[in-house]
Amino acid sequence: MDHMPTRLAGTAAPAVAALCALALAIGALLIAAAPAAAVPDDFSGRVRATLKRADARLAAMDRRAGPRRFAYYTRGDGWHYSGPSGWAAGFHPGSLWSMYQWTGAGRWRDRALQRQSWLGAEDIGPESQNLGGLFFPSYVRGYKLTGRDGLRRRSLQVSRSMAARFDPLVGAMRSRDGEEFNVIIDSLTKPRLLWWAVKAGGPARYDAIARSHALTIARDHVRPDGSTVHAAFYDPATGALKRVDKGAAYADGSTWARGQAWAVLGFPAAYRETRDPRFLEVARLVSDWWLRHVPDDMVPYWDFGAPGIPAAPRDTSAAAIAASGLIDLALLDPDEERRAAYAGAARETLASLMSPAYSSATWTPSVLLHGTYSWWMDITDRGLAYGDAFFLEALLRLRRLSPEKPPLPVVTARSATGVPSAAIDGSLSTSWAARGPQSIDLRLQGVREVGAVRVALARGDDRAAPLRILVSGDGRHWRPVKRSLTSGEWAGFETLDFAPRTARWVRVSCDGTTRGSLCRIAEIEVYPAL
Repeated sequence: MDHMPTRLAGTAAPAVAALCALALAIGALLIAAAPAAAVPDDFSGRVRATLKRADARLAAMDRRAGPRRFAYYTRGDGWHYSGPSGWAAGFHPGSLWSMYQWTGAGRWRDRALQRQSWLGAEDIGPESQNLGGLFFPSYVRGYKLTGRDGLRRRSLQVSRSMAARFDPLVGAMRSRDGEEFNVIIDSLTKPRLLWWAVKAGGPARYDAIARSHALTIARDHVRPDGSTVHAAFYDPATGALKRVDKGAAYADGSTWARGQAWAVLGFPAAYRETRDPRFLEVARLVSDWWLRHVPDDMVPYWDFGAPGIPAAPRDTSAAAIAASGLIDLALLDPDEERRAAYAGAARETLASLMSPAYSSATWTPSVLLHGTYSWWMDITDRGLAYGDAFFLEALLRLRRLSPEKPPLPVVTARSATGVPSAAIDGSLSTSWAARGPQSIDLRLQGVREVGAVRVALARGDDRAAPLRILVSGDGRHWRPVKRSLTSGEWAGFETLDFAPRTARWVRVSCDGTTRGSLCRIAEIEVYPAL
């Protein structure tokens, strides 16, 4: 049920509200009337253009939402909203955090903190559902990007309530309340909150709960060919599996696209956290099935067995979720050929989602078009808040993949403090360290076109760093080209790309991390336009 915005105090409230609405309407009309920007030919340029459009659309979405309302799915030229307890409410602030990571702009941090504060005000107990989807994209993501301890403490409280839904007889956490114990494949998003909690000060037993939950879904929801079912029901007295159910799918035996995508996302994450080979095996199984059955443009119909294909509705949210999972698997799989195949499929999927067919350059309320919330409820061909959130997540996860071009030669490095040569020695075991606002300058082998800097932050999987990239022709006069944050969840390289500039010098400025004033960069590489 929607929650109405809190009324403005005073007799001028109606006039102020009317003026705000008029300003928003005029802004949307001006954007719609403006000529569409030219679509860049290069992949990285298209990513930047897409994120720039997302910046404008998410700002409008968040302004229009008002207090205690969270974007859910589009309806006409606006959004249909849920309240703070809606199952998808966490993805609205999750998208705001993505914009903060991409831009480093404090306005996005402040928007995200304000929006998710209404989530945190809700009463949370063992009866609360979908806590992983509510609090991981919002509070946990916010903690990773800011280091604010209040976000960590609240997330640990939530993880305790979620863990209380675990039944050792079933070996899983209950999804929806009811007489029968049920587990839906969407709940593969739950374990990541528990694995994070263990590293953030929560009980070690959470690891066993998360591992058991993912293994139960692998056993009961994944068919031998790698396709998936949506729901499984268990006898609460014995824990025995009673039946599986099509749930949101079209029919028994068909495969709901978003359910398959949850598996493509969830099992690589389980392998990343545990290095259990069983999770790698099932991650490959579900991902390979996806790639064998997805249409040529990499965007699935809402169900792989839907009636009316090829006229059936598509689901861009499923494609975005799967792309994020494929990137994860491309980084983790020990087989080099598989890594390359999964990375290529992820890039191909995102290229399709960035195309005019699925992401309009003219004004729309959402970033992605043509999502299916529910075919059964006739809510198709919509923008979806969680589709946008996973799309942005996947675009930012691309930073972790190796560039397809070789780096530019770096002649020397200099800085006012630390050992600058440690950042260009080719080893992740050494690092340049600086406390407070400091910079490291890299001199290239001649004047070159520069389009990206690849940075490996020491212990980057548990801290984020705000970085600024500047370029110079002479090493004295500097031009800023990029401001962004590292993810706070990846220990390897992250690539920060920008519109290409001609330069001989590249500067990386760092002002501490989310864990303190000390910034340690293990390695820096400079690249031409990607």
